[in-house]
Amino acid sequence: MSTSDTPRTYHHGNLPAVLRQAAWDIVAEAGVRGMSLRECARRANVSHAAPAHHFGSLQNLLAEVVADGYERMADTILAAQQELDDTLLGCGIGYVNFAQTYPEHFRLMYGAGVNRTLPRLLESGERTLQVLRQSIRHAWTAKHGSEPDPAVLEQRTFLAWSTAHGYASLTIDRKTDKPPIPSAESIFQLLTRSVLTP
Repeated sequence: MSTSDTPRTYHHGNLPAVLRQAAWDIVAEAGVRGMSLRECARRANVSHAAPAHHFGSLQNLLAEVVADGYERMADTILAAQQELDDTLLGCGIGYVNFAQTYPEHFRLMYGAGVNRTLPRLLESGERTLQVLRQSIRHAWTAKHGSEPDPAVLEQRTFLAWSTAHGYASLTIDRKTDKPPIPSAESIFQLLTRSVLTP
């Protein structure tokens, strides 16, 4: 057996996490088109078979990257909420901050070529959406003295999400600077009033 074929021990038994980080870095540098199981293995300094052994397919590995993206997005939103001391405004600003910091990951998270049935992806995506949903529920209750009707809460959650997503997409994908885009804070302040109006 050649040296290159010899099994090696890596990273204190945490190889899946190392492979996920390698995949995250590749997407950041080259986008999803630069991503392959072989390149991921090369970055992690492991055998070419290692990513397929742990994740099964490129689509599954990309799903893990998306799950990591949702977790980082939730952290970014929570940080913005704390910084602004405003949970609803923080949701929008945090969402946009994530998209601007990780544009390739943001595109991947809402694009094709990913195994959307991966349990970890579904759970992390729902947890991130739940941050927005709970923020609206608390703000509504504080303003009106009672919780919103579940159908209203879901409607307002998707109103806020679609607005934040559209704004974030414009900031990373628009090919012209005219007309200038209003500040995120000004847009989300208007949105907050709409979301909390019965």
